[in-house]
Amino acid sequence: MRKLLLTQVLTALALSTVFAQVHIQATIPVVGLVQKNQLWNLVLVNGTAMTIDGRLEIVLRDRQNGIELFTATTSRISLPKGSLSVNVNSLNPIQYNYVGMEPDKTISGLLPAGAYIVCYSFSRTSGEKQELLAEECFPFDAEPLSPPMLMFPADSSELETQPMQFSWTPPAPAGMFNKLHYEFFITEIMPGQKAAEALQVNMSFYNTSHLYNNFLTYPAGLPAFEKEKWYAWQVVARSGENYAAKTETWVFKIKNPEQKPPVPENLTYLLLHDDLTGTYTIAPGKLRIKYSSADPEHETQVSFFDEKGNMQARVSRKIRQGDNYLDFDLGRNFHEGSSYKVMITDQSGKNHSLIFSIIKN
Repeated sequence: MRKLLLTQVLTALALSTVFAQVHIQATIPVVGLVQKNQLWNLVLVNGTAMTIDGRLEIVLRDRQNGIELFTATTSRISLPKGSLSVNVNSLNPIQYNYVGMEPDKTISGLLPAGAYIVCYSFSRTSGEKQELLAEECFPFDAEPLSPPMLMFPADSSELETQPMQFSWTPPAPAGMFNKLHYEFFITEIMPGQKAAEALQVNMSFYNTSHLYNNFLTYPAGLPAFEKEKWYAWQVVARSGENYAAKTETWVFKIKNPEQKPPVPENLTYLLLHDDLTGTYTIAPGKLRIKYSSADPEHETQVSFFDEKGNMQARVSRKIRQGDNYLDFDLGRNFHEGSSYKVMITDQSGKNHSLIFSIIKN
């Protein structure tokens, strides 16, 4: 009896030693593109002094909800003393059993974007009996090579009118998405907030989900965006019901329409333009010029020169984009019968000028 008990204890110790000395090391990318065949890139370590015959099994689960996606079992393999590197080719044939995902008959197919945990077990086989010797689990995330990217309206846009459409590029590669669709969010940015913070804590101005196109037409019946308020927007891509990737956060606002300066009536304004030649003749006392600017609103210097190029005067004026009607009172530095040049330099450094002479009364 004592001998039988001793034998059982020694057997149990031997089995626990085998279990402790068989290890599974996976080489799966922690984050990135993951092919199904990469799950079989393993190093099996046999720390015992004997060869062990057994089978390797995989169970792949969704890490967010714990749902089992598939199981796979190899045929019988021999694990010699020391380490053994294996892959999908050395382990074939492999039997797959798909449970929570669509069957994939390709060895090199990409896993859909998502958060996963894969568990490996190695069991020793003896006849019909199986004995678990090692079990290891590894979490990983399958993420696209390129996330979706926002296109229109451009970041920090100051729009003249309400945006009718928002657009973005799909994530890539397309092969790793199962029923790709998008969630779309817009929120108002409060004073002192950053765009990303506004999306996280503010109530959405507008949001929708299950968009299967990479654009959104903003319905005319929805609330209009308030002028001079900044809005943040972002798109989240999903593979089925799993999170896949998201865009950066971009911002835009609708400008108040600019009040165009009134066009003076019954007055003559000389056009300031480089292509014009000759000399304008004006009456003493006042110079009126029209200057068309492509630059946004800014302050500039208007310079006056005599015939020898000496500066007679320099005044500061606010210039807005578009047509500008400018009036100048000519003081005692400007004499009848003499010619002068007036010049404005735009923000790109280009000069715009004209020559005028003052007639004698």
